[in-house]
Amino acid sequence: MSSISVIVPIFNVEKYIKECVISLLNQSFKDFEILFIDDGCDDKTVEIIKTFKDDRIKIFKNDKKGAGAARNFGLSLAKSEWIVFFDGDDFCNENYLKKLYGRAKEQDADIVICGSLDYSERKKRFSKPRKSHTLECVDVALEHCVKSLDEMDDSVADSLLDLAEPWNKIYKRNFLIENDIKFPEIMCSEDLPFSYEVLFKAKKISFVKENLVFARRRASSLSYSVDKNWINYFTAYKITDEIAFNYTHFEKIKAAYFDRKFRTYKYFYKKAGVLCKIPYLFKFLNEMKCVNEILKERKYGLLKILLP
Repeated sequence: MSSISVIVPIFNVEKYIKECVISLLNQSFKDFEILFIDDGCDDKTVEIIKTFKDDRIKIFKNDKKGAGAARNFGLSLAKSEWIVFFDGDDFCNENYLKKLYGRAKEQDADIVICGSLDYSERKKRFSKPRKSHTLECVDVALEHCVKSLDEMDDSVADSLLDLAEPWNKIYKRNFLIENDIKFPEIMCSEDLPFSYEVLFKAKKISFVKENLVFARRRASSLSYSVDKNWINYFTAYKITDEIAFNYTHFEKIKAAYFDRKFRTYKYFYKKAGVLCKIPYLFKFLNEMKCVNEILKERKYGLLKILLP
């Protein structure tokens, strides 16, 4: 049995999958398996993967049920002690698994989070680093200890709410299974509720303050297809709200949670096409009303949210 199961949902990423596979196979840490979950590819993605003759590669079919369902299926197949979720259009540093696994074993952590960088597919270069993603909030003392979210300084806890991606972390498999943490099976933004539930339930969170994974940002990805998928952002936050509001220490992260939520809404509202803006705006206004009622104040207003 391998020490790590790397779960990779794939859907029509033939342009990027070779770089993804090479970056994983070139890892300095060797004791892992890669579970590629074919989510209904109709291009050459699977064919390209099959050209790599490596026993650690395994391909499974999941019939176009979405990335969340694909990751859940992969988790049900995995037998390793540690789980890594990766995306088929991303790539990583050669020490990505070694560093995460080493810290996880050393600290017996539930999850370990590493730094990451965005790579702009359009510009063919790394984007300006986001402070939260490069873990600038984490000092040396915190990097070498394990704490739950409620035990961390407010500034660190707030910054972690911007890390709603699954691929910059390694997870103890038993932690996910025992807490029944799964991805909601919606068409996009499924990583948001999952990542927040992980952060809220983990008793031992640790860090590797190095940028080890590189997320490719491309306009054609499902997450950025706002015109078709805008409703999913509200659906994802509806699910996440239930998780967050039941978090014992919600008061500690409440302001940061709502700020992150409305930054997300604002970003995608600006990207939405003309035909989507009106229904999006009505959902937006309803969200503002609900949050203002929770806060017992009118902190969020339309002009304040939408204006730069």
